[in-house]
Amino acid sequence: MKTPPIYMKHWLEANGRTRTMPTDAWYLDFAREAMPLLATSSLFAGHAPERLSKTALTLALYFRDAIAQSGGWKTFTSRYRALYGHPLPFYACETYIDDEINRDDVRFLLWKALSSRHPAFRFQDPYDKELTTLADRLYGTMDERFEEAPISETPSLRSWMMDTEALDTPSAPLPEATPDSSLTKDAERCLRHNHGYPLLYFATYEELHAFLTGTLQWEEHPDGVLADLKEERAFVIYANTKGMLLAPGAGTCFRDPRNPAYDARTASAEGYELFCLPGRCPFDLLKYGMHHGLLPDAALPFEGGKEVLQQHWDFIARYFLGEYYEGD
Repeated sequence: MKTPPIYMKHWLEANGRTRTMPTDAWYLDFAREAMPLLATSSLFAGHAPERLSKTALTLALYFRDAIAQSGGWKTFTSRYRALYGHPLPFYACETYIDDEINRDDVRFLLWKALSSRHPAFRFQDPYDKELTTLADRLYGTMDERFEEAPISETPSLRSWMMDTEALDTPSAPLPEATPDSSLTKDAERCLRHNHGYPLLYFATYEELHAFLTGTLQWEEHPDGVLADLKEERAFVIYANTKGMLLAPGAGTCFRDPRNPAYDARTASAEGYELFCLPGRCPFDLLKYGMHHGLLPDAALPFEGGKEVLQQHWDFIARYFLGEYYEGD
């Protein structure tokens, strides 16, 4: 693959600055040194050349932050540890040293570089052998240059690694109803109809329509209630103290004896979409499903993807759903 040039303006843009600092030239040189290693990897085959340069700049930002112990990388790892009690997602980090460069750091950076959020969604297998091989080569280059790497006095952008709002959003308790809860009329009727169980399932639009106009007493309309959902199926309603949440299509993934629309094959093949595609499933419903063991077959689309999703689902949702994570 032909590698695009990386200029100082690209490094400054990545740092959110317009003026150069004394250490900038050294880290720009490192980004340029990383480019041929990235270009020879099959992982980047088929990707736009700009992804190479962006990845090289990301590696240089990490190297800068690891040396200075400041900036966006430090923000990310500190916040991740506070949230999950571990340095990084996905990796065991058995020999991890907080104030050094680490192989698992580089593996995670490559995972991030090769994964994309909606609308061009892609989830890179974090245990891919080629990814591990490339990470080892890049880490080796960093290790060779570690002693000469300068300490930058100017921190990198706090958000270059991950959106800071997503990192700072706390995981909220589920809004489950109690006998003393103040409920909307719809939520109250749902729970009364379902003997207190907060999830209701409807295999077809016709079943949902009958429930909305009958049990919930919604006013009928000439085109039908929620007419834009007529072609959908496998609905889930979650009634709680916030109100009533509706998720079309999500029912195929919920393994619940009450759910007639559950399908193990669909849950395994498409369940990851609930965690990765904004708007696919209300987050409170997703969280309820995970906390109550109702999504055991959801898996990412690669070998071992079930274990990755089930173990790291909260971070995955936090990363890919953005403002929809814990959103109203």
